[in-house]
Amino acid sequence: MTLNTDSDIASYSVKYLYSVTLREVWSLIKQFVSINKEEEISVFFFLIQLDYLVLALILKTISKFLNKKLKVFYLMHEPKFEKGRINPLKADIVFLYHIIFGYIGDKILLPSNEAVLKAKDFVNNDKLYKLNLSFISIPENILHNNLAQLKYSWDKEKTFLLLGRADRDKNPQGFLSLASIINTDYPKQARFIRGGSERNIQVNYDEKLIIRFPGFISNSAKSFLLGLSHFVVIPYSFSTQSGVVTEALSYGKLLIINDISTFSYLKGLSFVFFTDFNDKSSMSKCIYDVFSMDINDYETRYWEAIRYFQENHSEAYLSKTLQEIL
Repeated sequence: MTLNTDSDIASYSVKYLYSVTLREVWSLIKQFVSINKEEEISVFFFLIQLDYLVLALILKTISKFLNKKLKVFYLMHEPKFEKGRINPLKADIVFLYHIIFGYIGDKILLPSNEAVLKAKDFVNNDKLYKLNLSFISIPENILHNNLAQLKYSWDKEKTFLLLGRADRDKNPQGFLSLASIINTDYPKQARFIRGGSERNIQVNYDEKLIIRFPGFISNSAKSFLLGLSHFVVIPYSFSTQSGVVTEALSYGKLLIINDISTFSYLKGLSFVFFTDFNDKSSMSKCIYDVFSMDINDYETRYWEAIRYFQENHSEAYLSKTLQEIL
């Protein structure tokens, strides 16, 4: 992103770098070298990729020798993994990657208070900025159409969805336990959908109970699954944040979430049900609360979830917050 500051009104020119090929890198370097002193380039990195790190180091070196204005922004999702969450070697490599970006980056963006706390241990605190995960808002006509179908099926069959790629720390077994209790206590009153793949784990799904969409889930498939589900289940044992939570709220989904500190910011919200996925009595109470809602209560919570998304995760939120950060 190039910023022209030689005017009362700043102007921006934005370029998306879809791949870090030699041609793309060379083009970016030539553009960077040719900018005048009134301009600065900001580069945003959102993923962990070695070529991103190489590119950032190249641009930082050029800016130092040629006295060019450069700002590097890095979105750091998981500053440091807890022991046992992923392969130890991979955890160390990711941590080293974050340390380097924390040093060369001008501003480090973190999607949760939990992530900020972890990053404070090894990144200059003046560089840290909290920026909630954001998604595109769902058009209102789609939200109304979805709600009409969801209300129609509410008294006959409630739909519970586990979405996204699962790993050990995402505890897919918790979803299976929840489904088993609901199927016992409220037979033929619910259906359960699993959309996404498993990584490094073996999960034994009851094919008679769980409808599966295994493997990669495209955006259109996600939209379809979220549109027909009343609840999204988040049974994670460990997490720093969750993009599934944010995207689910954009569709007005009610959430059933494991009671861990990461999600404590959601406590007290009417559309969030907390439970302990390791405690059968806790899950039974949560399930009772869910099935005790009437259709009007459900509709109210549906719109409250969407309002919360609009205030904390939408394009409007992102635009306002980025202006403050930039």
